[in-house]
Amino acid sequence: MIVRRFSNKNINIKSKKIIYILFFIIVCVIILTKSIYNYFEMKCRYDSINNEIKELKEENIKLQSRIEKLYDDREYIEKVAREQLNLVKDGETVYIFTND
Repeated sequence: MIVRRFSNKNINIKSKKIIYILFFIIVCVIILTKSIYNYFEMKCRYDSINNEIKELKEENIKLQSRIEKLYDDREYIEKVAREQLNLVKDGETVYIFTND
C-alpha cells in the first residue's frame, strides 16, 4: 500500500496557483467591464451623432427649398425683403405700433 503524504510545500504551491488564477480572473473581469462600459458609451454617442445628422439633413432640405424660392419666386423675394429688411413698395404707408 502506498501512502502519500502532503507536505507544506505542495499546499503552498497549490495556494499560490489558486491566488494567481483568482488574480487573473479579477483582472479579466475588470478589463471586460471597462470594455462593455466603453461600448455602451460609444453606442450612445453614435446614436446622438446620427440624430444630429438627421436633423441637419432636414434643415439642409429646408434651406435648399428656400434658396430655390429666392431664385424663382418673385413674391417670396418681396415677402422676405419686407420682413427682414423692412422695405416697402412705393405708395405704401407703414404704421408702427408701440406698447406705450
